[in-house]
Amino acid sequence: MANSAIIVVGAVGGPLIMLNVSGHALPYLLLFLLAGLLAILVVNFLILRLAFKPLRELESTMTAVRPGLDERRAPADFADPDVRRMALVFNSMLDRLEQERHDAAQRVLQAQERERQRVARELHDQTGQALTHEIISLDLLRERTTDETAREQLEAVKRTLEGTLEEVHRMAQDLRPSVLDDLGLVPALRTLARQRSGPRVRLQTDGVRDRFPAPIETALYRIAQEAVTNANKYARASLIEIDLRCLERDRVQLRVRDDGVGFDPGSVPDRQEAGRVGLGLFGMRERASLLHGTLEVRSASQRGTEVVAELPIHDTDGR
Repeated sequence: MANSAIIVVGAVGGPLIMLNVSGHALPYLLLFLLAGLLAILVVNFLILRLAFKPLRELESTMTAVRPGLDERRAPADFADPDVRRMALVFNSMLDRLEQERHDAAQRVLQAQERERQRVARELHDQTGQALTHEIISLDLLRERTTDETAREQLEAVKRTLEGTLEEVHRMAQDLRPSVLDDLGLVPALRTLARQRSGPRVRLQTDGVRDRFPAPIETALYRIAQEAVTNANKYARASLIEIDLRCLERDRVQLRVRDDGVGFDPGSVPDRQEAGRVGLGLFGMRERASLLHGTLEVRSASQRGTEVVAELPIHDTDGR
């Protein structure tokens, strides 16, 4: 429409110049044509810039997308129907990619838990039984030996094997506690609180009467285990408090507090980096996010650390 209007003005203005200007009409006509050409360029530039503005906004949204659970979505309220359709298709593609990533992450975590369970069972059933058999054999051999020096040596070997057996049981417990599968989350947390080394752990529960779905129990136990491990290794804490309670609207909350040295949560990256674990916070957030929950870390120097995870109980399939 703009180009047509300029052409009409040129078609009418040119003859008018020829009729009204006598003699030297050519310079005026060339000046008029140059002005018309300049008007066409300016008008087309402004109109095209305005027309392509939605595409530039869509491009900025596309370039801002990063892998994760919080991708931006393109606005779908463009006036141009073609751009609006492109935005809808782009958002649909992001939704499919996010669902595929979610399903793949869930399968990876489930495979990890199954592998942990298999290794823990082998440690307990095979390695543990073999060490127990050797300890019993040493006892029998020590009773039959009259040499006091040999008896002392056998006793030292027995103590070493007993320490190894205890370490094997601890490793099996860390990999996949059988009480989590057999009795549920609360007994598993009680077992975690009765750890023999490290700071004192106190467990409190409120409103927890039934077992939760297996994915929720596994995620909450792993979050609590990681928080306790971090407090034991890095925080130099003397007391760790684990609080598990059911909230309104079918949500469960896990809160782990310690009185350690604390740290700056902003110094830990939100995403996992190569060669850097980030105190396990990335894995804790990932487990909570995959079940559509939230995880918050509150900490400050010399003020301890608090990890708060909230998960919906009814959303057990991660969708």
